[in-house]
This record gives sequence, structure tokens and C-alpha cells, in this order.
Amino acid sequence: MWRASAIVVLLFGAIALADDEPKARYDVPVKRAKDVIVAPREMIDTQLAAEGESIDKARAIVADKLKVADATRASRLRAAYRLLHPALADDATPEERMNAARRHAAAKLLAERDTVERNLLADELAHLEAAKARTQVDIAKSPTIELPVDLAWPVWRGKIARRFGAYEHVPSKATLSRRGIDLDVDDRAPVVAPADGTVQYAGPIRGLDNGLVIDHGGYFTVIGKLADPAIPVGTQVHRGDRLGRAARRRVYFEVRIALGPGGIPIDPEAVLVKKPR
Repeated sequence: MWRASAIVVLLFGAIALADDEPKARYDVPVKRAKDVIVAPREMIDTQLAAEGESIDKARAIVADKLKVADATRASRLRAAYRLLHPALADDATPEERMNAARRHAAAKLLAERDTVERNLLADELAHLEAAKARTQVDIAKSPTIELPVDLAWPVWRGKIARRFGAYEHVPSKATLSRRGIDLDVDDRAPVVAPADGTVQYAGPIRGLDNGLVIDHGGYFTVIGKLADPAIPVGTQVHRGDRLGRAARRRVYFEVRIALGPGGIPIDPEAVLVKKPR
């Protein structure tokens, strides 16, 4: 079951290149065949495979680090035992007793530090194992999940200003990812629901002014750059219902399939009806 809090945390921290209209263009699309739109099923399978591969690499790295940490910890414990095992003579001088106390404190500090580092690595490995298991469940579920078809456009009139996919940030040359599309619209244009669903979140989203997250069952949509959502959380909406108005002259739209902790974004153009007028 999707939770609004998890979705919003994801949106606040992970929407890339969804900022409002800049005065100058600092990003350009990575070259691709004109009008190529990847099928949703293919996109989901590709992303799940990439996620699984990334998790496997991370698991291998962390497992190796944990093995080294265990070996280092065992070696230091043996050395500390040899160092601290000889008992002080009854007639040991105050200086000898002080040196022994210092050695004991240093050995204890190192052992505690090694234990903390080792436990952090063990926790990280456990999280990665859980992520791997979740990804395997998602991969098995993917062929049977119902995908959205013929969604209504969130605006009555408009044109695509920024497409879904990879973009190059010109100053840094970094390749970033836009997980939705931007639509150029009339100032304060009305925005409508793309399909039947339930409003899970309504409010500010970083880089997107105000926005809505709508749960449609097997997928959810994100509509951003709104002046102020007119629909409260928990409202049942139907395709074409009025949701609010554009904050200015652009509306952001995103579609995520209900797989994984925050969903898998797909190209909205692949599941929308014909272009808006």
C-alpha cells in the first residue's frame, strides 16, 4: 500500500530537472532518435534489472568490507589480550600502573571503535539484502502488473516543453534525469485529473511549486507547478475533474508504477491519449 509520506519524501529529494522555467537554458536533451518513446513494460524491466545489478555490486563491496573489518577486529583483540594479559607486579611503580591503565584504555577504545564500524557495515549489508529481496519480488510481479492506458492530459491545451529522460547539464556536463514532462500552457490554465483515483498528497513540492500526488491503484501520478491545489487529501477524483490552476505558464506531469518503495517512473507520453490541442 502506498503511503503519502514516503511518496513526498521521494519527490522532495529525487525529482531531477523539474525546476521552473529558467531565464536561460542550462540543460539539453541527450541525443536520441526523434520521437522515440520507450514502452512502459520495457522501461520497467530495464530499471528493475539495473537496480538489481546496482544492489548486487553494493552487496559485494559491503560484504568484502565486513570480512576485512571482522578480521581486523579479531586481530586487534588478540593483540590487546597479549598486551594486557601480563599481570602487574605487586610492587609495580605508580608510573608502571599508569602506563598499564593507558594501554588498557587505548585497547578498549580501539575495540569499541572496531565494533561500531563492524556493526554499521552489518546493518548496511542487511538493508541491501532486504532491498535485493524486494527487487526480486518486484521483478516477479512486473509482468502481471496492470499498466495505465490512455490517460487524459492534465491540461486541456498545451505543448510539451521538456520531455522525459536523460538531459545534459551544460555547465557541469553531468547527465541528469527528468522523471516527468513539462507542458507549456496558458497563464493560470486549469488542470484536471488524468484518471480516477484518490488524492494522497496536496501541497508544496521542491522545485514544483504546489502539487498533487494521486493514487490510481497500480500506479500514481504527480502533477506539479500548481498555484494552489483545490482538492484536499483523501478526495476521490474522476478523470477530467478540476484539480486547480497552473502557477504560471507551465505544468509538470509524472507517472510512476507501483513497484519499489517510491515507484518506477515511466514516460508519460507512452500512456497518454493523443496530444492536447
